[in-house]
Amino acid sequence: MINITFNPKSYTLDITGHAEHGKKGEDIVCSAISTLFYTLAESLYEARHMLKEDIEFSDEDGNGHLAIIPKEEYMANVSLIYWTILTGFQLVEKNYKKNVKLIVVG
Repeated sequence: MINITFNPKSYTLDITGHAEHGKKGEDIVCSAISTLFYTLAESLYEARHMLKEDIEFSDEDGNGHLAIIPKEEYMANVSLIYWTILTGFQLVEKNYKKNVKLIVVG
């Protein structure tokens, strides 16, 4: 199972595990989650002028980590980026309950 944990207070997103829905390289659930994760990372990279520091990013061994600190005046903009991607994660979770778990903490 893929576990996605998002903390909206710290703007931290962690993804661990494997969907195990299909063969490696052909798993549509893994592909969907990966696409959303990399879309979030690229969107934040393109909006880095809205951030206080560099993006904290890793994607090792199938696990993903992303953390940022938005500038005060851009918090609403950055939140919109995150919540849009989280909507995508929720849709995947809704359709593949045995393969994806999204947890919002904080």
